[in-house]
Amino acid sequence: MEDKSIHRIGNHRFVDTAVGTYAIQYSDEYSSSDYFNFSSANWDGDPANVNGVRVVPWGKSNNLPKQIRDLLEKNNLGPGILERKTGLLYGQGPMLYRNAISDNERVQEWLEDSDIQEWLDSWDYRKYIRDVFVEYTHLNGHFTKYYPGKFVRIKKPWISKLECLHSADCLLCWPENNSRRLEDVRQILTGDLDHYRNMRLFPVFDKYNPVEKETAIKYHSMRSFGRNMYSISSFYGSIPWLQNANNIPEIIKYLNENLIAAAYIIHEPAEYWAQKREDIMAIHPEWDDAKIYNEMELLKDQITTQIADVMAGRKNVGKFFTCIDFVDPDGNKMEWKIEPIEMNVDKYIEAQTKISRIADSSTTSGFGLNPALANIIIDGKGDSGSQMLYALKIFYGADTQIPEEIALEAINDAIRINFPNKKGVFMGIYRKVINKEDNVTAAKRATNQA
Repeated sequence: MEDKSIHRIGNHRFVDTAVGTYAIQYSDEYSSSDYFNFSSANWDGDPANVNGVRVVPWGKSNNLPKQIRDLLEKNNLGPGILERKTGLLYGQGPMLYRNAISDNERVQEWLEDSDIQEWLDSWDYRKYIRDVFVEYTHLNGHFTKYYPGKFVRIKKPWISKLECLHSADCLLCWPENNSRRLEDVRQILTGDLDHYRNMRLFPVFDKYNPVEKETAIKYHSMRSFGRNMYSISSFYGSIPWLQNANNIPEIIKYLNENLIAAAYIIHEPAEYWAQKREDIMAIHPEWDDAKIYNEMELLKDQITTQIADVMAGRKNVGKFFTCIDFVDPDGNKMEWKIEPIEMNVDKYIEAQTKISRIADSSTTSGFGLNPALANIIIDGKGDSGSQMLYALKIFYGADTQIPEEIALEAINDAIRINFPNKKGVFMGIYRKVINKEDNVTAAKRATNQA
């Protein structure tokens, strides 16, 4: 039998044959995006078992951080936008301050404190804060490990340092009282969750009783509506667009490398695949969703190869494609159809480019950063300096306070625990106010500083 390679890009299948390459797209509901299931399914409704520990699932496959990581690493916009957002949140860096009232407005009085600074300098607090902002911009939360000082042994609270853990290495343990409340989580599982190595259970840190336990971990997060435990990314709803945007470059690359001899669109009844799925579940009731998905993919590959055999040229004259027809409850026939498409590659690429622009726009909106600040250039045009300035002022005025409070919650709790006599001193982020060039004297303008 002639060997044919099937290359998959999203729902597209490319089949290499002796007379050319065929592109076939399936439109059934059991696609790879459904397998990853970034929808609003209630995946945290019941506990999952990981290495004998009951945990709160994070995504349907219990590896949402890794799925988002893999998705973003293939995207041309996401990583850059999130890096810019992290940089804007970090500003000119961390600094101590007190709150004060001036002209009936709340202001931050920046200060230096030698005692607190000595403690901060004893560990890499700046790296910790950068790591926290990275975790927050991706997943709206972070896991922080609290390391106790030797004073804990004599029941004197002291936090020696903080560490921001990788979200992909942490899972909340299921509450013992089955309450599905984050406040009732008592332990956090950490380690290599892919290979079950270096697995450890840590107690949840209690800032009101810091000497109760030694090394502990706490999950600091922004509450997500309708979610009891983990927060989800601000761009969660843009994930289907991210997937489409990631597929387009691969499709065009494959088109360039393997010019398609003919293209066909396959009209298939959804009931066909639904019935196949039910048949597989009936034959193998012990299979999980992953095995069923893999079997469905094998069936699609077989159908794709069969279609390619039929359409692959003169050697196949007289051959025909067979399939099963279905009849819906109303007696309407549902059948397969193979419809040729005129091969206008330029139009196809133009259409894909338009889809890519829509995907880029939707992606940018999902990341919660104004395009003027995200450095997005459309059709060779960027935003003006005034647009960027106003967008920056709105971002600093409306979009930084909550992320800063959540990101710095652990370090401010540690300051309160270690230095109870310095009430009212907090760690904040200093962000320099940028003025319009019109408001700056000519000698101090950026154009005259080079």
